[in-house]
This record gives sequence, C-alpha cells and structure tokens, in this order.
Amino acid sequence: MVVQLACSNGETQNISGVTNLIEEHRAALTLVERLGKRFMEAEETEAALLGPNLDVVMAEEAAARRQAAIAPVADLREIKIKAAYFKRLMGQGWGELDHDDLYALLSSFANVPA
Repeated sequence: MVVQLACSNGETQNISGVTNLIEEHRAALTLVERLGKRFMEAEETEAALLGPNLDVVMAEEAAARRQAAIAPVADLREIKIKAAYFKRLMGQGWGELDHDDLYALLSSFANVPA
C-alpha cells in the first residue's frame, strides 16, 4: 500500500524514509495477519506446514517494526507521522510493541536536529 501524504492545502508532499519504513511495516503486518488467519483456520497437517512460515513472517514484521521505531526523524512533520502511526499501532491492537521498541521510538524523537 502506497502512502500518499497531503497538506491541508491539498498539495502532495514527498514521501520520506520514515514513511517508507512505516509502509514496509504495514505490509509485513498485513502478511502476518493474512498468514495467521490461514493458520488458525487450517487443518492439522496444513497448520504444521504453515507454522514455521508464520514464525519467519512474524520475525520479519518485528524487524520492520524495530526499523521504523529507530529510524531517525528529520523534522517535526516526521515526528508527527511516526507518533501517529505508533499510537494507532498500540491503540488498535494491530501489533505488539515491546519496551525496547518504545524506547527506540522515544529515543529517535530526542535526536531531532534543531
């Protein structure tokens, strides 16, 4: 899913590295949800085959989430984008956010250039 940002005046903005990482995480999260649903509905033999694949996909989602959390932000706009995304992620139950991810997220906000 391509993320297209627009200002309140309707002009589009360039997509930054932070939004690309968020897009990658959303794609990984969608894959986890899809495979997890299939795993839950599968019979025993199919579930045995899907289990290792689900583990790999979940690890890739966690890595994408960590990358999005630790990504440096360049300005206030990127801080708002990251904060809003992780707020939705935590509030909607779309994924687990461990304390290391939260620490990395908050640390990335502290290093904003003036």
